[in-house]
Amino acid sequence: LLVRRQGKGTFVATHGERQVRFRFLRLTPDAGDPVAPERHLLEFRRVRAPVELARLLGLRTGDPMLMLKRLLVFAGDPIVLEEVWLPATVFKGLTAQIVSEHKGALYNLFETQFGTRMVRAEERLKAVPADTASARALAVESGHALLQAERVSFTYADRAVEWRRALYKTDRHFYRSELG
Repeated sequence: LLVRRQGKGTFVATHGERQVRFRFLRLTPDAGDPVAPERHLLEFRRVRAPVELARLLGLRTGDPMLMLKRLLVFAGDPIVLEEVWLPATVFKGLTAQIVSEHKGALYNLFETQFGTRMVRAEERLKAVPADTASARALAVESGHALLQAERVSFTYADRAVEWRRALYKTDRHFYRSELG
């Protein structure tokens, strides 16, 4: 969470820093260094909090939320299909246009535009077959094995402010985890 700059000191890292840019994106190519993906917004809607997400994020059922779906494309290949749910009160003013025009990571956008810094996340991983919609988006056959990661992200004071489900095509990528 800290970055040292020679001759300047130690600073709290932002999600825009080169050293932490892929801190929460754990997908790594089988060969070569990670590269920044192209991000394509597929859907953006205002919705009401469903029971389970309200519970996970400390909201009331029916509270306003923002839901977005986007596709992450690496070197022309669609690799990640993600669905992100956010409390509308925390991200007041977030629009499809803002998400589409932002060229960096969502966490960098949340930090710089909304003052919300993601400091940790909890994830659950499992293998799932591609349904028709995810197969189409990721350019695979229905039933193709995908890695599903469900994440709850937290800001300071351990406040949950995001739920995300990502489907990863891992034919030429792997999920990297550092333990200890």
